Amino acid sequence: MRHLIQFAVVLQHKTKKGYFVGSVKDADTKLGIVTGYFASFNTLDSDRDIIRQGAFAKTIAEQGPASSQPRIKHLLDHTLSLALGKLIELKEDTQGLYYESKIGSHDLGIDFLKMVESGLITEHSIGYSVMKGNWDKAANAYELLELKLYEGSSLRGWGANQYTPLTGMKSLADLQHSQHLLDIALKNGTFTDETFLKLKEQRDAIDVILKARDEKSETETTEPESTTQPDGDNTDSLIKSLTDNDFVGDLFKWN
Repeated sequence: MRHLIQFAVVLQHKTKKGYFVGSVKDADTKLGIVTGYFASFNTLDSDRDIIRQGAFAKTIAEQGPASSQPRIKHLLDHTLSLALGKLIELKEDTQGLYYESKIGSHDLGIDFLKMVESGLITEHSIGYSVMKGNWDKAANAYELLELKLYEGSSLRGWGANQYTPLTGMKSLADLQHSQHLLDIALKNGTFTDETFLKLKEQRDAIDVILKARDEKSETETTEPESTTQPDGDNTDSLIKSLTDNDFVGDLFKWN
């Protein structure tokens, strides 16, 4: 039991600090197979970490789907109890950590395929431990050269860690696009009740952000003209302030 608790603590810590945007590449919903990238190479994260090609080679060989002891999982939102399916391929290419997963026929798996098809699943991240790394002065970043991979996660919300609550979801256009996709999914989708409620909560949370943004804009237009230069779109600060609130923040982090 002690080892399980230690593993959970390590996994939670690393997934929060190790967020690297991945993506869905393709999905055959009839066969239940989804492909994509759990992580990308040579991209800088909020902690100034960069994964280099080759970082996953050892862990894939030892515990990947083609190994004698496959243990790397495909999860939803870094949640150990929310396994999506079985990884059938995991490899590095020049872009990043590529995966193919056979999604399960359970309710969660069916809902996941519907969310992928609806365009609601767009990002991934990984749970790992750092085995080897070094500081790259030229890049002013820490290079991750060897990682022990525990899981790759598909995300219902947006990549979250303690430093960037809504990574990849900072512009007004991003919010409006996700609002549109959620509207379509809620109107036409055939999700289970639990997933439907989660999507509805996410849609309501976006409404809160957009309403707050509109109210702030109206207030600014009625105030005397400022002598200072405007600082541009204030969507970032609004998102930050709202996700600092426990209730709204939890909806986006899906934890």
